[in-house]
Parts: sequence; structure tokens; C-alpha cells
Amino acid sequence: MRPRWPRFEPETQFLVLAAAVGAMGALGNEAFRRAIHFAHRLFSGRTEDLLRPIGPGAESLLVVLIPILGGLAVGLLQRVTGRRVGGYGMPSFLEAVNLKAAQLSFGRTALRTLASVITLGSGGSAGVEGPMAALGGSFGALVGNARRIVGEKLRVLIACGSSAAIAAAYGAPIAGVFFTQEIVLAGNYDLQNFVRVVVASGTATVVSRALRGDEPLFSVSSFQLESPWELAFYLALGLWCGILGAFFARIFYWVQRRFEKLDMPAWLKPATGGAIVGMSALISPGVLGDGAEGMRAMVQIDSAPGGQALMLLVLLIVAKVAATATTIGSGGAGGVFGPSLFLGAALGTAIGSIAMALAPDLAGIPGHYAMVGMGALLAATARAPLTSIFLVFEMCGSSSTAVLPTLIAVAAALYTARRIEPFSIDEMGLARRGVVLKEGREASTLGSITAGQAMRPGYERIPGDLPAPHVVALISQSRSNAFIVVDAQEHMLGLLSIQDLRVLDQRTADDLGLLTRASDLCERDVVTVHPDDSLADCLARMDHHGFRQLPVVERADPQRVLGMLERRHIIAAYQRALTSAT
Repeated sequence: MRPRWPRFEPETQFLVLAAAVGAMGALGNEAFRRAIHFAHRLFSGRTEDLLRPIGPGAESLLVVLIPILGGLAVGLLQRVTGRRVGGYGMPSFLEAVNLKAAQLSFGRTALRTLASVITLGSGGSAGVEGPMAALGGSFGALVGNARRIVGEKLRVLIACGSSAAIAAAYGAPIAGVFFTQEIVLAGNYDLQNFVRVVVASGTATVVSRALRGDEPLFSVSSFQLESPWELAFYLALGLWCGILGAFFARIFYWVQRRFEKLDMPAWLKPATGGAIVGMSALISPGVLGDGAEGMRAMVQIDSAPGGQALMLLVLLIVAKVAATATTIGSGGAGGVFGPSLFLGAALGTAIGSIAMALAPDLAGIPGHYAMVGMGALLAATARAPLTSIFLVFEMCGSSSTAVLPTLIAVAAALYTARRIEPFSIDEMGLARRGVVLKEGREASTLGSITAGQAMRPGYERIPGDLPAPHVVALISQSRSNAFIVVDAQEHMLGLLSIQDLRVLDQRTADDLGLLTRASDLCERDVVTVHPDDSLADCLARMDHHGFRQLPVVERADPQRVLGMLERRHIIAAYQRALTSAT
């Protein structure tokens, strides 16, 4: 007799899938890290020591040459595959998850991941979160497609993969959860989805710690608040982080636009960017790579450096902004979390040193300001405060004493950054293409459904030459509230609605006589939509004009009507989407 296996309810099955995706995300992160180390040994013939924030000395030529070779390799990869494999990929990933029915190409993600390995392995100034989030999400898509999961559930499974990858990459399970909620799912805090993401992030953390241990990434001395007056220094740190974060995002895309307009073959641009980054490393050592070694050193500083050291820190901040914008803007691949954290640590060290020099009895050590600055500047660029706070706490193993200074700095950074630049660094990339990620489940759902999917095919038609008395008689026998007036070739001449005909009773129509036709009564300036327009856009158009229905017409032939889209059709499509998601 065959054993009977227990059958789990659908939600339990989904949680099992989330855990599997979480484990895949952790293993993918480990493979990604090892690939970066292998790429660096391949380029430099040694370990990552060359890219640590130390003076290049006799290695000057290699410091410049390695980023050039890395950029050339990325350019050749792009030329051979015929696909754009570099650049900042996070905006496109977010667009696919939230507005394009969560359709991800694993092959394209794998190519971008390879480009990121080459960029980071050759010293490019970039972070790991973008490639890792996309790679983890593609694992979720693979599992979802294998199980024939579609709609909202597929989107959440992709989010589980991204959360797992971030949790494993930074050793930060809580930050991984909030990264998904605040960034990947565009602010959707649905409780059921939250539980699913927690399972994936927790599983990834268990697997990752089994592979690499459970020590935090950075070692920070016990946090102490020397005086309540010291909070003023953390407030100032937050304000400066907001300013730097906003301008970092603007400079990032300004450099990208300059490279797009550069008159040279696209596959050579990453090598050109690599040359600029390599030369900047000669001027300011420490700009290469994701900056992990530099952050590790800055959070351990326990005394105020001298004036010359402060000037070097300022130079390092400027060089890191330029190197990151150049690395990714020229066609290198990677994320911006690492550089943002590095910039926050450098700015925090500088302000902490100034505070210690001005008020040695009131200010703590610069290393603590470096830690708080990491969270504040990341919040200013990514506009994800909870992710930023928990990421820093988990990376540094900080105590509860750091909560208040960090909250103050993050809030000040967000306030300042929003006054300068309304979009996060991810949203700016989408806004350049006219795409705006609206917060909330409703906007995401409506943005993923098209008018062609929701409309009622066919429509009530009235011949344009039909006399007014016959128009009234025809309308009185119909249940429709809108009619398309057409010519002999079924091309739309205009629209007649019940509201337009309320004053036209049978007696008035008879008075108008046979000389007044339907084409004389209809509204000629008709607002229409196309079948590939999203329901979010259609609803916005309805609200703007005050209509309850709109004709859906062919994009190539705007006079050819395919059907009618009414508000009730939008509501029904939205409800169907929510039903299929649960």
C-alpha cells in the first residue's frame, strides 16, 4: 500500500516555496561573492589587498589598468551578446516587478550579474545590492514559473528572493524584510506578504550564517551618548547627509547622461569610465570597490584626526561620488547601497571629528558618527528609512543606545533630501523614462492590467446618418449609457451618451425632424484609450475628464473602436486580480 503524504493548505505550500527561494538566495549570494574574489585574482593576480584604501605606491599602473580592463571586459560582453548588460539595473527591476506583471528574464539577469562580477572584481566603485536583489528575484521567478504561479503571488515570490539575497549579503534579516517592503514592493505592507518575506529572509540568514559565521560585518565599540546636547551634532549630521544624498543622486544621473551623449562606440565607454576611476584612485586611495574595507576602518576610529586628515576625508567623499557615478554611468554594473554607506561613513567621520574638536566633553568618538552617517545617507538616497536603520544596526551589531541618534539623523536626512530632490535614486531612473512608481497595492495592481484585458469587447453603435427621431427611439430601447456614432465604414465619428440626450425627448426630436442626424448630435472630440494602456492611466484619464466610460481604439487607427471601458470594468478587473493573488 502506497504511503499517503499529508496535503498542506495553499498558504503553507507557499511558505515552503518562500523558504526554498530564501535558501537559493543565500547560496546565490555566496556564489556571487566568490565570483567577485575570483575575478579580482584574475585581473590583478592577487587577493583584494590592492583595492583596499591604502596608498598605491609602486602599484600605480595596476591601480589604473585594472578598472580599464574590467570596463573593457564588460563592453566586450555587451558587444558579443548584443544586450545592455551594464548600468544601474535596479529601476528596471522595480518596474518589471511592480508594473510589468513580474516578468523577469533569468538569462538577462545572469548576464547583468556577470557584468557586476567583472565590474566589482576589477575595482569599479559600485555596490552589491542591485545585482543581488535582481538575482534573488530571478530565483523567485524561476520557482514561480515552474509552479505556474502568476499575478500577485509571483510578484511576492520574486520579492522573497530579493529579500533573501539582501539578508544574506549584509547579514541583516530584518533589513532584508524591510528592503522588500519599502523598495521592491513599493511600500506595500500587506500582512500576509510580510510573513512570506520574513520566512524567506530568515531562511537565507540561517543558510548564510552556516556558510560564513554569524559575526556582524563591522566591529563597532559600545555606543555611548556622552550628553543630550550631543544630539545636536547628530541632527547636523543628518542634515548634511540629506544634502549629500540628494546631490549624489543628481550627479549620478548627470554623469550617466553625459556618457549617453558621448560620441564613441558603446562598448568602449565602460573602459573609458574605468580609466577615470583608476586615475581618481591615485588621487584619493579608497574609492575602488564597494568600500567595505574603508567603512570597517572608519567605524573603528576613536580619536579626532588632524586637519589634513579631514581634508583627505572631504576629498575622498568627492572622489567616491565621482567614481561611483562614472563606474555605473559609463556602463559598468552594480548597485548604490555600498557607495551610499561609504559616503555616509566618511561624512560621519568628518562631522564626528569636528564635534570632538569643538566639544570634547560632549561628543562621542568619530566611529559612532560614521555608523549613524551610514544609515542617514542611505536613507537620503534610497528613501527607505527602516531598511537603512536596521541595515546599519545589524551590520554593526549596535546597541539600543544608538537608536535615538540614528532616528534623529535619518529623519533629518529624509527631510532635507526631499526638499532638494523629490525622487529616490531608483525613482529618478524611472522618472527619466516617464515611469512613476506609485505607492500602494492598488496602483501596482492597476498598473499591471491593460485596458484590452478589462474592456467589454464590442459596443453600441449608431449610424451617423440616422435621423434624430430614430436616435431617440433606438436609445430608449437600449440599456447602454454610451453609443458610438459611426460612418458606413464603421469608423467612429463621435460619442453619444445618455447625459447628452437627457434634453432630447421624443417630441423635441420630432421637432428637429429628419434633417438632424446622429452625427450632428454627437460629441466629436472624444477622449479615448488604447488596449495596451494600463488601467491606472485609464482611471486617471476618466477622473481628469469626469467620464464613466471611454472607447478603446486601435493605436494605429484611432477611429477604429475595439470596445468600451467603464469604471465597473476596472473595478471588476481589480477584484479579479486580488482574488487570484490570495
